[in-house]
Amino acid sequence: MRAPSTRAAPLRALLLRTRSVGTRSVLANRATTVSLVAILVLLVAALAAPVLTALAGTSPTAFDTGALDANLGGLPRGGFGGISSAHWLGVEPGSGRDLFARILYGTRVSLLIALAATAVSVVLGTVLGLVAGFFGGWADAVIGRVMDLLMSFPSLIFMIALMSVAPAANRELLLVAVLGFFGWPYAGRIVRGQAMSLSRREFVEAARALGANRRTLLFGEVLPNLAGPVLVVATLSIPACVATEAGLSFLGVGVRPPTPSWGQLIAQAVPWYAADPLYFLLPGALLFGTVLAFNVLGDAVRDALDPRGGGR
Repeated sequence: MRAPSTRAAPLRALLLRTRSVGTRSVLANRATTVSLVAILVLLVAALAAPVLTALAGTSPTAFDTGALDANLGGLPRGGFGGISSAHWLGVEPGSGRDLFARILYGTRVSLLIALAATAVSVVLGTVLGLVAGFFGGWADAVIGRVMDLLMSFPSLIFMIALMSVAPAANRELLLVAVLGFFGWPYAGRIVRGQAMSLSRREFVEAARALGANRRTLLFGEVLPNLAGPVLVVATLSIPACVATEAGLSFLGVGVRPPTPSWGQLIAQAVPWYAADPLYFLLPGALLFGTVLAFNVLGDAVRDALDPRGGGR
């Protein structure tokens, strides 16, 4: 039983060197570096939203009717959506709520839902895909048919239906559950194929011939080699969850007021886009930039770790 662990040490060293090479190749690309910096800035802004709004002296739920012009139907006073020293990005037309605070808390909510939903889908997909690919037989047949069934659904329509009939309480938690439930088959399909291939590789067969049990093979040989594909799936799943959550909130079945989110802010800005375009452009640009940044980063990680592309 010592032989598998002995030969696993060079494998782990090789994987560490591969990850180091992959990291350098990712950071060598300027677009990827810019995307990574943008994502880090968004994450920091989301985490520090209470501090930043306190420094600005604003709140995402406080109404400032003095910043609105009643003679213009509730449009912000001044140019550029009411930008001033009191309101750094202007105010919402009709309500006077501070747009800087709303966008910060919307970033917090949207990213939290997307990251949590991605974690749920990736964990479920990894566990079930690993079981299906490694053990095969009836486990593969059952899990594979469930994945086929879920992937054949028009998921967006079912998400809208589920969110429409669900209770209004804990909308954020419900969004995480729905997005994770419909997202795990895609991660599971990739992990299943990788696990099936790895279980037939020479080093696994050698460990099996030396007397390693299934637990050792699964957690000591196959699972460590799935880190790359799982990381790629996660980085590409996050922007999909961001966009889907924004779409559901835009349609009114996702996050509901007074809790802000990017999709909800865009929906509220639609009637005002001609009179106050900044109100519409700010959350739209953030949504577009975030999805683009995660997609660029995900593509770079995939290229760095793809075995057929020389990443390993």
